[in-house]
Amino acid sequence: MPVRRSLLRTVFRQVLPVLVVLALTVLAFRNGVNVSDRGDIPDDAFLVQLYYAIGLFALGGMDLGMPTGGPRVWQNILVMAYFVAPALAAAAVIEGLWRAIWLRLVDRWPWRDHIVVAGAGRIARAVVDECRTEFPLASIVVVEKEITDAQLNHFRPLKRVHLLAGDMTERGTIASLRLGKARSLLLFTNDELANVELAVRSTRNLPAGRTLPMLVRVADLDLMDRANRMLGSDGREPCVNVHKAVAEKICRDSIEYMRRSEGRETLVFSGFGRFCQTYLRQFVEVRGSEQIASIVVIAPEAELAWQQFHDALPQAQQERLAGIEVTRQRGIQEDPRSWASLLETHGGESQSSRRLVILLGTNDDQSNLKAAMRMRDRCPDAYVMVRAFGASSFARQIGSDMDLQLVDIAEELAGEIKKWIGTLESPNSAGRP
Repeated sequence: MPVRRSLLRTVFRQVLPVLVVLALTVLAFRNGVNVSDRGDIPDDAFLVQLYYAIGLFALGGMDLGMPTGGPRVWQNILVMAYFVAPALAAAAVIEGLWRAIWLRLVDRWPWRDHIVVAGAGRIARAVVDECRTEFPLASIVVVEKEITDAQLNHFRPLKRVHLLAGDMTERGTIASLRLGKARSLLLFTNDELANVELAVRSTRNLPAGRTLPMLVRVADLDLMDRANRMLGSDGREPCVNVHKAVAEKICRDSIEYMRRSEGRETLVFSGFGRFCQTYLRQFVEVRGSEQIASIVVIAPEAELAWQQFHDALPQAQQERLAGIEVTRQRGIQEDPRSWASLLETHGGESQSSRRLVILLGTNDDQSNLKAAMRMRDRCPDAYVMVRAFGASSFARQIGSDMDLQLVDIAEELAGEIKKWIGTLESPNSAGRP
């Protein structure tokens, strides 16, 4: 959508006015309007007339002379084109120069009372949108190490949002951002250790008596707790987990389903990343391990993912999971063979399928939806959750028709992001515009 909006804006602002001037000029010539310093232009070929029309953008008619002959209204239109064409050309040149100059100045701009956002991914974009709503007059500086065309097209049309290419680990980048004068610092890169390190360094380098409200994206729950103890002040907990709030909600929803069914549950996870791991931790904490009959993990590195997850658990939760059978199936959810043993045990119309809880939690929304449709056909009574980020109308309709629990990360995070941004105001920012 941002790419399309940017293209349409370019067409209407730059291309369409030029085409209108060219068309009106050629029509004036073809309707009998001549000029004093040239030959019989109305009788010339179309390409000759177009050549003279294009020349207006460079010389504005100074080499043509004043209009003569033809209808009066078309003479006036040609005179108007004498003024509009060079004005459009000058505006394009000025805009190009300004863009070139701004790219050189932006790294050395004396930023003040601004919001610094590290990262330009999907979560960071949602955070920037909320910041623009909450702080409409503040400048927002978005720093990304390698800027893609999609990111450029998304941020370029946004007022007061400046996208910079830079490495937040380099001193030069940090110095140019003038964090000591910033309103807040939002660290939302995909590297959680780098986020925490930058937060620690930024806190230590602030002027005496100055605090900098910040949000630090951390995926690992244990790391988040430790970082909050290190960075927290005045009761603040700057570290946020983009999966925790969503996992808590869908965990509550799925538990309500489980309480209405008999027996214990077999939990199946496809793509055992941070999201699925957070869900399982919340499930064990809220529902308890007594209701878990078994756990199935399907992932390219299923054994490694499970061991890393299990090792990071608190000792109490490790003990609660000790007696549960865990099947680590190496594979991808697109491969039917990855589901073969699961379907043999829980597929079809068997009563055990009523206790089957499936979370398709990979980062590939399309793959998740396809796998969910296949599993619904094979296990009509299973409780199937499908992860998506900004679910389409088509996906929502499929979810409704096939009784799939669509987990829209973007939708669920909207309220959480609003809460996060609401915590950024501090005594340092009171009274600011």
